[in-house]
Amino acid sequence: MNAITSQIETNRSARRTGTGAPNIVIREACDRDGVVLGHLVASHDGTPEGIVAAARRATQRMFNSFADASNVNSRIIATDATGRPRWSVSPNFAVIEELAAL
Repeated sequence: MNAITSQIETNRSARRTGTGAPNIVIREACDRDGVVLGHLVASHDGTPEGIVAAARRATQRMFNSFADASNVNSRIIATDATGRPRWSVSPNFAVIEELAAL
């Protein structure tokens, strides 16, 4: 199995199980109207400080990549070690909230 086939199978499995990559922050870049411009990912170490640091890196890349990005309209989610979405991070990085269990 080559790398592309392996990644496709990993993505299919993630959709079936509701999990994704472990210990990552996903920044969904949106404009002022809420239109999704793209997604940025940064890895974290599982600590609150690591999650905030990863969110800051993803945010910097968001503003470098998308001139029309809105900080307030762009969501920040962090996954846990199993790859499940676990935390939401506020746009100013001051609050990390645990998501409700599915």
